[in-house]
Amino acid sequence: MKKQLAFRKKKKNRKSALLGLAIVAVFCTYMFIRGVELHKTKVELESQIDTLNAQIDDENKRSEELKEFETYTHTKKYAEQVAKEVLGYVYEGEIVFKPDDK
Repeated sequence: MKKQLAFRKKKKNRKSALLGLAIVAVFCTYMFIRGVELHKTKVELESQIDTLNAQIDDENKRSEELKEFETYTHTKKYAEQVAKEVLGYVYEGEIVFKPDDK
């Protein structure tokens, strides 16, 4: 009788150990898959960060150009240029030659 009880206990212990091992294996597999997914996400986000940093640099350059243009628009030279090109003004005594549209 005692031998049968000991054998049953060993059998139960083996089943418990295999069940525990299976649970650990499933957990490890899940963690590995999740780690791979997180790595892919990290790579995508890093490339997105690089793209956004490039856009920030471009916008900063554009901002500088706009500041320079703003400074230029407050000059007399810009006012003369607009008067000539847009409004068609000329200085007194200035001769303007226009091509024939034929």
